[in-house]
Amino acid sequence: MKLSQIYSNKSFKNIVFNDGLNLVLAKVTKKLDLNKDSHNLGKTTLIYVIDFMLLKELSEENIFKKYQDKFIDHEFYLEIKLNDNNYLTVKRSIKNQTKVSFKQTDTSVNLVDEQDWDNLNMSLSSAEKALNKYLNFDVLKEWSYRKSATYFLRTQRDYHDVFQLSKFVRGKDVDWKPFMFNLLGFDKSLLISKYEIDQKINEQKVFINNLKNKFSVDANEVDKIKGSIELKRSEQTELQDQIDNFNFYQQERSISKELVDEVEVQISILNTAEYNTEYDLDKARQSLSQHISFDVDQLKRIYQEVEIFLPDSLVKSYKELEEFNKRITEERNKYLEEKITSLNKSLLSIRSELKILDRKREQLLSSLKDKDSFRKFKYYQIELSKVEGELSRLDEQLKNIDKIAVLNETTHELNEELDSIIDRIRLLITSDNNKIYPEIRRFFHNIFKYIFNASAIIFMKQNQLGNIDFKVEVTKENDIVTAEGKGNSYQKMLCISFDIAVLVAYHKQSFYRFVYHDGALEGLDNRKKINYINLLKDYCEKFDIQYIFTSIEHDIPQEMLSTLSDNICLNLNDSGDDGKLFEFSF
Repeated sequence: MKLSQIYSNKSFKNIVFNDGLNLVLAKVTKKLDLNKDSHNLGKTTLIYVIDFMLLKELSEENIFKKYQDKFIDHEFYLEIKLNDNNYLTVKRSIKNQTKVSFKQTDTSVNLVDEQDWDNLNMSLSSAEKALNKYLNFDVLKEWSYRKSATYFLRTQRDYHDVFQLSKFVRGKDVDWKPFMFNLLGFDKSLLISKYEIDQKINEQKVFINNLKNKFSVDANEVDKIKGSIELKRSEQTELQDQIDNFNFYQQERSISKELVDEVEVQISILNTAEYNTEYDLDKARQSLSQHISFDVDQLKRIYQEVEIFLPDSLVKSYKELEEFNKRITEERNKYLEEKITSLNKSLLSIRSELKILDRKREQLLSSLKDKDSFRKFKYYQIELSKVEGELSRLDEQLKNIDKIAVLNETTHELNEELDSIIDRIRLLITSDNNKIYPEIRRFFHNIFKYIFNASAIIFMKQNQLGNIDFKVEVTKENDIVTAEGKGNSYQKMLCISFDIAVLVAYHKQSFYRFVYHDGALEGLDNRKKINYINLLKDYCEKFDIQYIFTSIEHDIPQEMLSTLSDNICLNLNDSGDDGKLFEFSF
């Protein structure tokens, strides 16, 4: 797909794009007027408008959100040249930004007054699916076109890394690395499986640790707990025998039978229940009182005091760990609070029943002649209840140790599967079956070499966790020259070279055939600018790609500016509002 034209029903510099090279040019007309600025004319804003028309959801920072009152009546139309040479117009307004209309034509037309649309006022999600079908890409079919759109709409914020766009910086690797792996021609499924198993293993470990902390169990104490159970059962049998052999006077047998068989049995059951409930309540309160003590800021201060550099990536990992622990703690505390409430209710109910039974027992005991005998009987019953309660706790510990053993076995199996996937990813990287990756690397090297006379290579390697890291190295005269060492111009051109290399590698397939680079010439030496522009002209013609770049007039070498007059798709200037993209200020 290429961009054919973009226009509006309101004040806007309607643009017709060339099929090949396009220049968005900003002119400085009043160099001596210090109140004028050539950097706020709309060069970058045009990217946001195009992205909006490619159905990007608006953030709060987008100009159409921040200045909605100024754009409320604007309707925009983006005409796309499809890869089958038909044209598709996308209509979207600011007032009803979640509604999108489409119309396909066989020629380029202006549809501001059009009433008959093929698809009218589709929801944003439905429109994205529809546009996917219209574009009909035959590569990266399992991804929406939106996933790759920003790689071909690079703003100044997207030059910090060749592979990771600014929108992915705060996210997780799984949000962009499988896609990049796929874009480079590899099967993404292995990488996705790797991240999924990582997550499962982490969840298992968290659950096991919570189980250990909650029930105070240690898998290494199985034999100790079994020994304690044996001793308690022996004690239980001894107490039960003493109770069973306890005799009352003949004339009190009927009352004793009722007391032992009914009231005391119920009291014993309730005492056991009370003990278990109090034990669970105490453990729940202890768990609730535990707090996260890890403090990233304190760690930073310690590192600063000993003058040791703390990498941002490590801080990010610590913060992610802290956030993850906070979420786990919040979920756990919510569960614990609910459990404490439930246990308190149960405890109140049990004690209420015990009071009733206790009064009944006192009534029965009042008729017994030998109270000393009953006190012994009562003592044995209480001791038995305690032993039974402790047995119940030990049995529960043993059950939880069994659960942990099962979970550990599952984790072990997951780790074995993970190791297998890591090995398969390693083999995949080193295999010769991928035809796209070598092409992208070759064109990337050729583009950068032509502009800077330095070799640049894209490569991948697995880190200690088995995950993929995407790397770039620049070499010149057998010395490694990092992009950081050369500054922003090197880094920017590495990103630009990569985007062009991807377009060229896929140019025979149905995929993006345009790219928009903002401020590409800023900071470059004039000789590099000339190399860059000459390469663009050659590649646009040779590979049938559309290249759009923005520049301030004085950033273009004078000897090149005259040769680009036919490639200028938009002129902006600082003479006043008329020279700006929307022809008004905001």
